[in-house]
Amino acid sequence: MPTIQNKLNSFAFSLICFAFVSCDLEIPEQSYNDALDLDHNAGKGIFPPAFVFSPDDISISAGSNQSVAIYALEVDSIGGAHIQVNYDKNKVQINSITIGEWLVNLNQQPVFFVEQNIDAGIIDIYYSILGSDEATSGSGIAAYILFSPLSPGTSTLKITNTTNAVTKNNQQIQLNGLGSLIVNAQ
Repeated sequence: MPTIQNKLNSFAFSLICFAFVSCDLEIPEQSYNDALDLDHNAGKGIFPPAFVFSPDDISISAGSNQSVAIYALEVDSIGGAHIQVNYDKNKVQINSITIGEWLVNLNQQPVFFVEQNIDAGIIDIYYSILGSDEATSGSGIAAYILFSPLSPGTSTLKITNTTNAVTKNNQQIQLNGLGSLIVNAQ
């Protein structure tokens, strides 16, 4: 025979279940503007293989330092790359450009060098994998750019159409998208 305590426990459990079921639970809608999300990029006309910024839209105080990554998205069988970035030299100061982890493997360090034309607002990033190692495939961070907005306002860093990638056999890899970064400086 059930005891009064068991009946109370059963009643309390039923009441809690009823409360959860009858509540108007609202699930928040989230906006996923992740620069690495393929659907987000497809909405901007960017499809792999591609090079994009992450993040691709930031707000920052003028004079502050900000680091962003240039990502390779699903670039397969790569032997080398030239990534060119254009920026407004009157609105943005580039502080440093460093290698990402994308083409670094256990057997060798890829050749990585950067040329910056401050007067033109152009950064040229070059990669090459030397030797007979397998070509690298997939996604990853190609480079990091540390920069500072010089004054309040909006500016853009853009990966230009001069950007290209080749296989180990020097065959051109068709890129289907090049990203940009919108900088909102306050």
